[in-house]
Amino acid sequence: MGIGLSGMISGLDTDTLIKQLMSAERTRVTKVENKITKNEWVTEKWKDLNTKIYSLYTGSLSKMRTQGNYLTKKTVSSNESVVKATAGGSAPIGTHYVTVDAVASAQYVTGGTFTSDTTLTAKSKLSEAGVAVGTKINIACGDKTAELYVDEKTTFNDLSDVCKSAGLNVNFDEARQCLYISSRQSGTENKFSITTDTEVAASATTRKGIYDLVGYGTMSDADKKALDAALATIEASDEAGVNDVLTKAAGGTTLAGAEKELYDAYQLLMKKAEEHAKKTADADADKAAKETVTGRIGAEIKTAMLSGMAEDSTVEIYGKELTGKQAATLKAEAERFAKIEYERIVFEDSFKENAALKDVSYATFAKIRDKAEKAETLTVEEQKIWDAYNADGNADAKAAYEARLGTYTEGSGYDTEEYAQQLELAYQASAEEEAAKYLTTEQAVEELKTEKENELTALGDVVTPAKAAMATDIISYAETERFLASDNALAAIGLGNIDGTAIASGAGAGGMTVFAASDAKVTVNGAVIESSSNTISVNGLNLELVSAKPGETISIGVTQDTDSVYNMVKDFVKQYNEVLEELNNAYYAESARGYEPLTDEQKDAMSDTEVEKWEKKIKDSLLRRDNTIGSLLNAMRTALDGCVTVDGQDYALSSFGICTTKYTEKGKLHIYGDQDDPDGMMYEDKLRKAIEEDPDKVMEVLQTISKNLYDTMADKMKASELSSALTFYNDKQMTKELTGYKEQLKKEEDRLTEIEDRYYKQFASMETALSKLSSQSSSLASMLGMGQY
Repeated sequence: MGIGLSGMISGLDTDTLIKQLMSAERTRVTKVENKITKNEWVTEKWKDLNTKIYSLYTGSLSKMRTQGNYLTKKTVSSNESVVKATAGGSAPIGTHYVTVDAVASAQYVTGGTFTSDTTLTAKSKLSEAGVAVGTKINIACGDKTAELYVDEKTTFNDLSDVCKSAGLNVNFDEARQCLYISSRQSGTENKFSITTDTEVAASATTRKGIYDLVGYGTMSDADKKALDAALATIEASDEAGVNDVLTKAAGGTTLAGAEKELYDAYQLLMKKAEEHAKKTADADADKAAKETVTGRIGAEIKTAMLSGMAEDSTVEIYGKELTGKQAATLKAEAERFAKIEYERIVFEDSFKENAALKDVSYATFAKIRDKAEKAETLTVEEQKIWDAYNADGNADAKAAYEARLGTYTEGSGYDTEEYAQQLELAYQASAEEEAAKYLTTEQAVEELKTEKENELTALGDVVTPAKAAMATDIISYAETERFLASDNALAAIGLGNIDGTAIASGAGAGGMTVFAASDAKVTVNGAVIESSSNTISVNGLNLELVSAKPGETISIGVTQDTDSVYNMVKDFVKQYNEVLEELNNAYYAESARGYEPLTDEQKDAMSDTEVEKWEKKIKDSLLRRDNTIGSLLNAMRTALDGCVTVDGQDYALSSFGICTTKYTEKGKLHIYGDQDDPDGMMYEDKLRKAIEEDPDKVMEVLQTISKNLYDTMADKMKASELSSALTFYNDKQMTKELTGYKEQLKKEEDRLTEIEDRYYKQFASMETALSKLSSQSSSLASMLGMGQY
């Protein structure tokens, strides 16, 4: 937009004039903006309609076309405290007789109390509870098995996780300090066992040796898993087996199956031993090289820091400069540490036998002594320590301490051999700590490389001994029996070996009780059925066994569930009518001719209520006589008006009292006899009567008509160039139109900007011309002597 200038020469209000001129030009922009607004309103209205139509399609209509929903049956048990029942679609109508001799139960174990005096939690280690490291816990439940090897880190949570993986529930009772274990599913086929094995000492030693050779502790979880699998393969073999596959492989025999698996396990262990030996040698050589080079650099730094260099002087050490000031700082820091360390040693030596001061650190004592000498207030605990130091009973120790400590002279320290030793150590440590900063220089790096090579040469062949040791350990591990069965390995946590057999209350190891699993036994219409579950299906009848009551026969009555089918139809009619009403209201809406979306200026001139009514008038009419709605309405009505032939006779919805009653409702359905419907309640209830008398006929007719409507609606929402799948309106077309309107709006706004700029330029030119004219008139008047006195 051009710069607004008032008519300084012409006296015209330029901005107002241009604004009025532009108001007429904005008409085209407003029309495009209205198209965008209406497009967005139509899209919003269609989205809401589409949701409701699709809900009908997937909800009550989908149920109406499904056969199983017409076959529902009701059941009544004469004693639900013994057995409850539901009937499937295939259950015969009539009375069925059931006797429950036994119900299925799960196996569960109540553990005895722990033997540990310490209160344990689920995070506590089994070894802390008294379970020996090296114990293997074997768990089996049904067709699932799991095992847990107890090491120094194994916790009760680990035990719980392993049990759960095998299909068991585990609860840790921290208050009672015991375990509760049960199978998740009932029946004898889901009984479980928990047994233990103890690792043989020789096997454990060999295993540790193998772990050390491969650096097990630093391996990744994936490598650990692979190595443990290899050890399991070795464990399953023996010395002869290992030697046999090695001989075959050396002779060029192609191995397969178990032999290849054993050979691969052997090679993996040898490879890991070789890798770890090289890695360890490399790390050792690297460490030794750094210590050697650090010592060399440190020696030069120590010489510099003790040489009394001037502060502004420098000395180059391994490619880096050390100033006299830095050397002096290093020396002063070393002397400070030497003083503290010496005083600590003397203090702890002097009072190590004194009950009151033996556990007091020198740092604490030095702080107290400093406060006391400055006459500062001591805390209660500090006063106790200071009083103990000054007590008569400690006079000899105090005198010996102070005599041994001697007098400290600034710059000279203590005149004792012990202090001189600490000072020498502090100088060396300070120098070597500083030397670490020099290890990145070019000279240091070269020396590190050389020293590392020397160290590796000195170490010699580390691989051959490692592989020889691994070979020996592999044979030993293969030959040694790893585990031996044990009976009381879990006694410390109140468990003994569990084989599924019942153990009376508190009679097991550690006071353990075992309740054995049992199967359900039921007689249905004379047939005896045994099951691991208390939920049994027989001949379409689903029985839930609640309790056993041998000798009592329970009757189960099965009847057609008329109410379920009737309510399903009623739900469909209600949802269909709601959707139909929405579509009719949109299609037959009043015209809003002459109404357009309001501009901001128009809204400002109206109240909020007036704006709301105006916009509602437009929104309600947006889909008036919409072709898509009209087509959908006709298709839905046509589908529901269809007839179905059964046994040579035609039936429609009206045959079962599902009819339209008023023309003005434009197709709404009513169920005759429905007491919730004022328009249908006075008629005979044909639908319920038909369901009771001939449910198969009702099912065939309603299912067929519903399927026709379902297929019709599915066809209406197929994807096309104009619409997306599962959409009843042309959403793609509307999105495309909206994009076009927005592009058109951009062009119109650009056009307006150009016109406005042109107007400003034209008015500016006019002002310039008038200014020149005025100037010329003044000059002419001056030349003619006008305006002179």
